[in-house]
Amino acid sequence: MKRLTHLAQYHFSFNYPCPRKLREVVKLSLFEKETTDKCIDLWTEYHNTRSENISDAISKKEYDILKRQYTQSPMFLVPIKKKTGHFLLLGQAQEKSILFTYLEDYKLKGTKATPYFVITLFDELIPTKQLSLVRGDIINFMITKPEANVVWNLTLKQYLTPDLYQDFVFKFNHSPHEFNYEAYSQFFQLQI
Repeated sequence: MKRLTHLAQYHFSFNYPCPRKLREVVKLSLFEKETTDKCIDLWTEYHNTRSENISDAISKKEYDILKRQYTQSPMFLVPIKKKTGHFLLLGQAQEKSILFTYLEDYKLKGTKATPYFVITLFDELIPTKQLSLVRGDIINFMITKPEANVVWNLTLKQYLTPDLYQDFVFKFNHSPHEFNYEAYSQFFQLQI
């Protein structure tokens, strides 16, 4: 795990194949007329039918914390459990997106590693609805839609839970020599 400790200084080199603005996905003028609950329902219903996408909606408060934390500490690990073990994704936040690639690909290819999964946080409805719509685009079907949901939920958990953020994300970025992979593995119940 020693090679992990220097990763926070690098950025993925990646052409973005996913929508970057909410208006690229929905008719924003129509969404702005709907209630917050209706926006969430429409967003969820649309993405439930798409095999390559996941969706969520987070509050302005969650969005603000997440954005502040990932601006300060943009890189982190997310485990994906499989029947025969697990693998790690390396996540990197960039502006309103979080890109995930297979850690071993990143070790081999560095910034040329291709993302498997991309999360986009849309903030256009925050001023009027106090709501950020979230979309995940599965780029490489080495991860499934249920696994993509796990990646998103573990991302939120690591960034929004103060102890997890401090122990696993902040240290990974700012004090890599203090990042305790054994504690990380134990917390996420990974076999080492």
